[in-house]
Amino acid sequence: MTIKNNMKMSGIANISLIKKLKNFREGTMVLIIIVISILLWILSPSFLTVSNLRAVAVGFSINAMVVVGMALVMISGGIDLSVGSVLALSTITVAKLYANGTPLILAILAAIAVCALCGLFNAFFIGKYNMPPFIVTLALMSVARGLCYIITRGRSIALTGQLPAGFKELGSGNILGMPILVIIVVVFVVIADILFRKSALLRLVFYTGSNQKAAQFSGINVTKVKFGVYIASSILCGLGGILMFSRFSYASATAGNGMELTMIAGAIIGGVTFEGGEGTVLGSVLGIILLALITNGLVLVNISVYWQKFIAGIILILAVWFDYYRSKTSKEKLT
Repeated sequence: MTIKNNMKMSGIANISLIKKLKNFREGTMVLIIIVISILLWILSPSFLTVSNLRAVAVGFSINAMVVVGMALVMISGGIDLSVGSVLALSTITVAKLYANGTPLILAILAAIAVCALCGLFNAFFIGKYNMPPFIVTLALMSVARGLCYIITRGRSIALTGQLPAGFKELGSGNILGMPILVIIVVVFVVIADILFRKSALLRLVFYTGSNQKAAQFSGINVTKVKFGVYIASSILCGLGGILMFSRFSYASATAGNGMELTMIAGAIIGGVTFEGGEGTVLGSVLGIILLALITNGLVLVNISVYWQKFIAGIILILAVWFDYYRSKTSKEKLT
């Protein structure tokens, strides 16, 4: 009995240790970001200047919003490769409609509706017919990007000087020296992170991602959960596209190219797993911040753009390997 009790207590201690490590993941990410920032500052003194940090913050703000949707989808056990194309379609929709005389608010609502339909497309085939998320979202990625080129004929829609000042302020304005875009995204991320941790409804996403069959047996409507996460992901892409349009005053069919890989890498680095059922909003956003700082640092030290792509690929491989190793280690400790 004593041996069994000791084994039981040891198992409980191991589980408790794993939980503590998970709770400290965001702290570890912050520490890594600080260390990387110091190294980049040593390599380039201009890295830690106020102007550069402001530029980095504004640059990753839209990605931070989109990665929340990606995290939501991946926690549910899926993946969304269409995020970049849907974001581009959002910018194209609002720009094209406004350029043709549609009131801006209606153009914005139409763009959000189009993105919601994109999410519904993913959700319908993945949730209802249980098709592989990789295939379905890859198809939508191609369809949405194709629509962008069809609508624009490969040309950018530039509306510099034609947009209302209030709308422009969202993407390029400041309050007390702080970019409004950054403030909007920070508030959104804080609210989203609290909901992820506290909302009973969002816990269903974690249960679905952890074990879909068990979730179904426990009475969770897995189909509705999948509909919710994919539609939410596409709507967040739509909002990101609208903020991008507000910032730059033009829309391009190439907007968001390669964004899906950045989102996946950021989410995994931040603690989301491919297996689903695990991850946080804050961790995913910190992953995006880390990638943004590294990219900015490479530019400052005059690393070729070709090497930047190479390094980004290496980071993605390392992130996937780390996810696999962490998942394998956790399972071994629990057995």
